[in-house]
Amino acid sequence: MTVISFTNLKGGVGKSSTAAHFIYWLSAVKKKKVSVVDADGQGSTSTWLESLELNIPIQRITDPDTLAEEIPRLEEDVDYVVVDNAGNLGEATRCTLLTAKIAVIPVTPSGLDLVSAAAAVKMVRQIQKARNGLPKAGIFINRGIKNTKLLKEAQELLGQLEGVTAFKQIIYQRQAIADAFLQRTTLWGMRGTQDGAADYQKLFNEILRLAK
Repeated sequence: MTVISFTNLKGGVGKSSTAAHFIYWLSAVKKKKVSVVDADGQGSTSTWLESLELNIPIQRITDPDTLAEEIPRLEEDVDYVVVDNAGNLGEATRCTLLTAKIAVIPVTPSGLDLVSAAAAVKMVRQIQKARNGLPKAGIFINRGIKNTKLLKEAQELLGQLEGVTAFKQIIYQRQAIADAFLQRTTLWGMRGTQDGAADYQKLFNEILRLAK
């Protein structure tokens, strides 16, 4: 079916929190069959998901050769395989991009993170040349602060990147997103977080449209 890989050069950009919410949304809200590969040695996504008791298969795999073998096998039995990569562009990340249909790149609106995102886009474009345009890539702004100059500049920069779709939906900075992991839930399980959950849903629908 469809392999969706969350990728970036560095950690701390919200890759795992977005991946965990996306997986929850696919499984609990959209009722899709999902398999998860946590390729990040920190294991944040798999730890988070196990606390949610979603009853979905979760594999912790960081070895590049094993990733190359296991992801296509997992793909046969589910609607989506979601991969959370490590915060680097090493061989494991390259292996997941060689099997993925979609690469999702989160970026925070800061100079250093925008440079890191550009490096991730560069790797994706190299792989696209070898795979006839795959994986399709989408990039989005995470932890944006409304009505700031930095957010506007980041939006303009992402719109100029070649080989990647700049998703329209921004995930704004919210304390509830940071709290969700410790509370062993997602925004869908918290009070007063409807706006944040709605933002995630709009972003996730953009990702699925890219996958068609």
